[in-house]
Formats: sequence, structure tokens, C-alpha cells
Amino acid sequence: MPSVFLHHERDKKAVLVGAVLILFIGVYFIGKSLFFRNDTPPSYPVPKSASQKEGVPLIPPDILIKKIQTNETLALLDIRDATSFQTEHIPQSFVIPINALGNFAPNQNELVVIIFAESDTLTLETAKNIMGQKSFPYFFLKGGFEGWKAMGAPTISMGDPKSFLDQSKVALIDVEAYKKLISENNPSLLTLDVQTDEAFAKKHLKGALHIPLNQLEKRFGEIPAGRQIIVYGENDLTSFQGGVRIFDLGIFSARVLTGNNYLSPESGLLLEP
Repeated sequence: MPSVFLHHERDKKAVLVGAVLILFIGVYFIGKSLFFRNDTPPSYPVPKSASQKEGVPLIPPDILIKKIQTNETLALLDIRDATSFQTEHIPQSFVIPINALGNFAPNQNELVVIIFAESDTLTLETAKNIMGQKSFPYFFLKGGFEGWKAMGAPTISMGDPKSFLDQSKVALIDVEAYKKLISENNPSLLTLDVQTDEAFAKKHLKGALHIPLNQLEKRFGEIPAGRQIIVYGENDLTSFQGGVRIFDLGIFSARVLTGNNYLSPESGLLLEP
């Protein structure tokens, strides 16, 4: 009996610690989402005192965040390698190979910000030389991508099922629970399909809104606000990554369909075509 009591006490402590961790993560991500609220004044120019390093104009992460908040016209060029960008990147940024940087020309009144990896000194020096020949305004992000992350600023993650952090972003729902939601005829229910175009054409859940995973960030505005969202892809991995992406974009109430059989006739769900 004493050993059973000790196990029981240890289990209670473990549950308590887990609850505290989940609460902390929730507060952390909700706080991050506030970075992109549009309730700040309509203009926040880079101060004349913006720092420079070896003659390179630098923009601090907090100033860039305010520019994003106020919807200023920005071109956020990420010169890191494509794999690093796909794994995690700053919202609204896009990857550009260093050998294509010299050909980039911004739109009118578009402020260019270069995002780099501080550890990749060769690429950074190449970018400095290229940008030094440009006549349009530009800045390098102070501290690079590492500096952005260090201050807890928002990022878009690819979604790693082995990451405890990414796991904490996703709430799962199985097929039977999803069927129950459908049977309730709730008008706020929205099923979001993040399959590739090819996979969607072959088979998808009837009535689902289709936005491929690799287009979610760009087409995020097509997702209606205030809906109860269920996310799924062609398999559990894509579904998980879709859930992470939606969370990183600021929707914290979405759930991810799980089970890997929701697109099979055996699931009992209505499929198209």
C-alpha cells in the first residue's frame, strides 16, 4: 500500500507540472500573436539613428514588428537556404537565393529588409556587397533571424511532430467526434483541406475549403473569421503541419483530424469526387 500511495502522489505531481507547462505555452503564444495586431498608429518610420554595422543599415526586430503591425509596404527577403526557410521563417517573408538577390527590384515605396543567418558569414558578406550597389532604401535585420527568434517574435514553423513545442500547438479530433460535429449542423463549422492540388482532385471531404499547405500563409485571408475549423491533409503528417501553420498564423481554436483513414470509404464520411 505505501508504494501505491507514493505512485499516486507522483502521478498527481506529474499532472500538475504538465498543466502548468500547457498554461505557460498558451500564454506565450497568445502573447506572440499580439505582435501583429493592427491597433497601433498608422506610421512608424525607422528613426534616423537606426544603427549600422560596418556601414550596413540595420533595423531592430522591434521596429520591424511595428512596421508589420501598421501594414507598411515591405519586402522581407530571406537569404538563408531554402531548407532553413521552410523549417521556420518570419511571417510575410519569402526566400530568395543569394545569386538572385542582385536582380531583385522592389515595388514603388516598398522598403526592403534582408533576413539572414548570422552563422552564415559568407552569404551575409555577399549580400552586403550586392546591396551596397543598390540605390533603393534597404535594411538588414539586426541580429538576423536568430535575433528575431531571441526576442520571441512570431515565426511560421513547418511543423515537427517530434517537437514538444509544435505538439502543444495542435488539438486533435478523431473521425467519430468529427461525425458528431457534422450531425449537429453547426453553421460555424468549417473543414479546411490542406492537401496538394493533385491529392484534392483525387479525393477530399465534401464541402471542404481547399487551401494547399504551401499556400496557407499567402491565402490566409480566405479563411472566414470566427469559424470552428477542422484541418486535414492527405495524411496525418500533413494534417499536423496544417494545424501548426494555422496556429502560427493566429488561429488557436482549430482542431486537426486524425486517424489516417478519413479519406477512405470505410470512414463513413462524405467524399468527393
